[in-house]
Amino acid sequence: MSKVAIITVSDTCSRKEKTDLSGPALKELVTKNGYEVISYSIVSDDKVQIVNELKKCADELKADLILTTGGTGFAMRDNTPEATIEVSDKLVPGLPELMRLESSKITKKAFLSRAASGIRGNSLIINLPGSAKGAQENLEAVLDILPHALSIACGIGSSECGESKAKILAVCISEKKGIMKKEVPSIDMKVDHGIVGDAHAGNWHRQISLLSNSSVDKLREKLTIELKPGAFAENILTDNGICLYKLPIGTKLKIGNALCEVTQIGKECHFDCEIRKKAGDCVMPREGIFVKVLKEGSAKPGDLVEIVR
Repeated sequence: MSKVAIITVSDTCSRKEKTDLSGPALKELVTKNGYEVISYSIVSDDKVQIVNELKKCADELKADLILTTGGTGFAMRDNTPEATIEVSDKLVPGLPELMRLESSKITKKAFLSRAASGIRGNSLIINLPGSAKGAQENLEAVLDILPHALSIACGIGSSECGESKAKILAVCISEKKGIMKKEVPSIDMKVDHGIVGDAHAGNWHRQISLLSNSSVDKLREKLTIELKPGAFAENILTDNGICLYKLPIGTKLKIGNALCEVTQIGKECHFDCEIRKKAGDCVMPREGIFVKVLKEGSAKPGDLVEIVR
């Protein structure tokens, strides 16, 4: 799940003379779209304060996405774009251009926005307008391409943060929910269904579960029982090529020759389930991911899970 930091830039809000509406509106929007908000702060329009907060969110909090709201106009105290440009290693001019273009369909005043976007380390920074309505509309203009943007910005597919593909180590199914799955030679995946013969199949968003072997290794060091493929009710166990739980919601994955889409990261753990009882802990709620099938196909051990660009 991608981590988001939200920064409201406003002199009046920082002095508590005005209630911030934009920050909470953005928090609601990104949460609804599967992102985790790890920080929400309010700073004044002072450039140094903005710079320091951007650095904190990128360097200390390691946010994947940093959204600022406010300070993008013509006023003397509007310093957010300058602060963003100062801290960025690379600029991403296309995102503000797209936001201005989409907003111009509502009002030509959209072209007066000086919003900037850039990358610092592995964090993507995007400036948004100061009004709650404007901030939401601008973010909605780029929401559909953010998963791809974040996958590049955080280094997925580079030597820094892993590869863009992982090898399937095992495929597993079960006849009932809440129990360990058993390894099978291959699986068939159907649209609006999931894996043929698996208890979790159905026309819903959690059709297929995936888990990386690196996640299982964290528990192997603590437990005495043997953790076989399917021990955490995962349908697909992969090697360590992709950090699965950091994939943004909406990421497209080619699994074998099927096309799937990431719909959820982690899940609520049921403490009376067989998995937790036998293993003593369960890593699936923290690092497992779920996908739905967009194009049918099959997969078996040795096949690849690949991020679709």
